[in-house]
Amino acid sequence: MDQIITIVRGYWKAIVPIILAIIIILVLRGCQKEEIPVVEPVVQQKKTLSKNYLPYDQPADASPITGESCANYNKRTFGVMFNGDRGSRQYFSNVSQADFVAEIPHRAEHGQPRILAVFGCNTPEIVGPMRSGRVDHINIATSLDAIYVPWGGSSIAKALLKKGGIDQIDCNGEVAPSGGIACFRRSGPMSQVEKASTSIPKLAEVAAANNYRSETNFGGFNHQGELPQADRPTYSKIAVKYEDPYLVEYFYNPQTNSYDRYFGGQPDIDYETKQPHSPKNLITIITKKDSWWADIDYVGQGLQDPWDGVSPDKKKSENGQYPNLQLGDPWFDTKFEDEARFFFNGKETKGTWKKAKSAEAPFEFFDEDGEPIHFVPGQIWMHVLGHSRRVSHENAQEYAERLEDEAQEQGVVAQ
Repeated sequence: MDQIITIVRGYWKAIVPIILAIIIILVLRGCQKEEIPVVEPVVQQKKTLSKNYLPYDQPADASPITGESCANYNKRTFGVMFNGDRGSRQYFSNVSQADFVAEIPHRAEHGQPRILAVFGCNTPEIVGPMRSGRVDHINIATSLDAIYVPWGGSSIAKALLKKGGIDQIDCNGEVAPSGGIACFRRSGPMSQVEKASTSIPKLAEVAAANNYRSETNFGGFNHQGELPQADRPTYSKIAVKYEDPYLVEYFYNPQTNSYDRYFGGQPDIDYETKQPHSPKNLITIITKKDSWWADIDYVGQGLQDPWDGVSPDKKKSENGQYPNLQLGDPWFDTKFEDEARFFFNGKETKGTWKKAKSAEAPFEFFDEDGEPIHFVPGQIWMHVLGHSRRVSHENAQEYAERLEDEAQEQGVVAQ
């Protein structure tokens, strides 16, 4: 009996520590379970624009320029040069159909602007009146991956095109390839110069015949939604002060959320469509306006020689005649960013433009906080002016205050 008791005691001494260990483990696990925090499921936050911009569900087939649905959304655009003469303006045909318009002075001694109109979504059969282009127009066309289409050009612009690397079609036939069937002089009450025109469908045929790439590489601008009509300003006026008589004014139209354009104090109406030029977005840039001078060492500044390929006679006659606005072209410019003002949704946004030193580099636009500009869907019209010119903006409050001041002045005079 004593032997059995001894065995049981030994067994009990051996098993008790095991039982205690199991109990301790269970207690510790229970404590740990209570101390584990409850983890909420991660909710993916929807990316939204800043408070300054309105959400916009951009269509899958949107134009990278306008942000609107477009049958040719993935096709290359054509940048067509328009005459800038005052007499030619009344015959501007289908500029209202362009995706993007750039208005830039084309002579050093005066501020008369010529227009580069970029067509993609719309393909009108008649576009013009056309005229020759400048290096600044080439720069903007290439930044949009557009095929550049002038009717001739300055000697420096033509020499640049002859070096190759820029897809272009010259309607004047001075730089191959020629526009051929795509370029013609139409009938009408215009002068011989004003009749110079082209056709976007025929330009597409010429581009295909020359094996130009047909699909665009342009990444596109940012876009936002339009203000609800009830929230739109009642008034906004922008004056783009090119030299007389080329003053351009815009009056904001809250019904269409666009800017009705006035030229010479009169509504600017498209000759072909009979519709007013009324872009959805405006860009105004004031930058340094240089001239091409024969005695400047451009190569010593790390730039290309603008006179390379220009004959001595042309170099002499064109010395100082044509402007080079500093817009970040990769050939002759030293400025690649500066201030800009943007107008859309009836409001002004101040900011900057930037462009990398590459022919294909797009223009980038930012607000004062460094956030990318988001245009509203529709046509963009960009104005470039030399540093001696100005742009003014009057909003609804300033307009009301001006009317009140004028009324008070008239009251004082009447007394």
